[in-house]
Amino acid sequence: MADAQRSLASWLRADDRLHATVTTAAEEEASVLLVAVGDAGAAMVLVQALAGWLTHRRDDVTVTLTGPAGWSADLDVPRARDMGQVTALVEAAVRAVAAR
Repeated sequence: MADAQRSLASWLRADDRLHATVTTAAEEEASVLLVAVGDAGAAMVLVQALAGWLTHRRDDVTVTLTGPAGWSADLDVPRARDMGQVTALVEAAVRAVAAR
């Protein structure tokens, strides 16, 4: 698992509301970080946690969100520092792909 992925997994597991939902799985060419959310409230907790992690990164990060219905969205976040902007970006991506 890449350093950024390990860092994100650790960040999410540190949140009491998410720690039990975070797992990893191996796919064809990479390992995947899985976070199971069952409702809009849990999704918002994930969005907030993800935004917090992204604003603490020192490097450029691309996060791919994938839903059970097959949708996905890539978020390219270059050295984010404004949590409000990152949260808005993640929320917009989730809304856009969930509407499909």
